[in-house]
Amino acid sequence: MPVHPIHHLSIGTDAFNVAKKFYGALLPALGFDAVFEKDDSFGYQREGFEIIVIKGKSLEEDLYDGERRVGFDHLALNADSREKVDECAKILDELGAEIDDPPAAVAEMGDDYYAMWVRDPSGLRIEVVFQGT
Repeated sequence: MPVHPIHHLSIGTDAFNVAKKFYGALLPALGFDAVFEKDDSFGYQREGFEIIVIKGKSLEEDLYDGERRVGFDHLALNADSREKVDECAKILDELGAEIDDPPAAVAEMGDDYYAMWVRDPSGLRIEVVFQGT
């Protein structure tokens, strides 16, 4: 298996069961395989890159400094075609996910950049992108 420059991304969610459905539909559509499932976490992997979703603590809980407080702007997932981006949008729309930006060409990112943005069940921004011809 090729070594990906990023080992894994861990995403904490306060809507764990909904996140299982969301990522369980989106990630396999992009070629990720389920690699583990526990009561409080699950993971998918593609070409050496793993996405792990964990049951996070709610914002109301008293957390010590730094624990699961730092977020990220968005996660961009590669699709292998424009049609795959469209398929993911359809899957996520059927799940009732919040689509921020539907599939479209994004000229400011280049002539061959086609993407959509969606919010996961915890409000994290996910981009599904195809860049190619």
